[in-house]
Amino acid sequence: MHELGVLCQAVGTVSRIARENKIGRVRHMTLEVGSESGYVPAFFEKLFPVAVDRHPVMHGAELRIVSVPGRGLTIRDFGY
Repeated sequence: MHELGVLCQAVGTVSRIARENKIGRVRHMTLEVGSESGYVPAFFEKLFPVAVDRHPVMHGAELRIVSVPGRGLTIRDFGY
């Protein structure tokens, strides 16, 4: 399940950006997941609470997943 490692990296990146910009709470994070990437969106959804556990700024945030053509994975945006 490589989704957990990737998700932890994404959450860490958003958390760092929020901290640097003095954002107190992230309300949502949107991931674009390529349909040919090999990632399973349901695993991201299931593992999201685990990934945000060590990042208080992300507690209560919603994970939004958008399927796109291709093989990539991108943090599209996050809201605060």
